[in-house]
Amino acid sequence: MREQQMAQTDADERDYLGLAALRDGNGATEAPSRALAILQYGLLACALIGLVGSLAMLASEK
Repeated sequence: MREQQMAQTDADERDYLGLAALRDGNGATEAPSRALAILQYGLLACALIGLVGSLAMLASEK
C-alpha cells in the first residue's frame, strides 16, 4: 500500500512539473535548436539546387 502511495505521489509530481514547464515556456513549445535549423536550410538548399539542375537539363534537351 505504501509503495502505491509513493508511486502515485511521484506521478503527481511529474505531472505538476510538466504543467509548470509548459506554463513557463520550457516544455514542448521550445524552439528547435540552431543546429537543426542549419541542417534544414542545408537540405532545402540541396533540394533547390537539384530542382534547378533538373530543370536546366530538361531545357537543354529541347
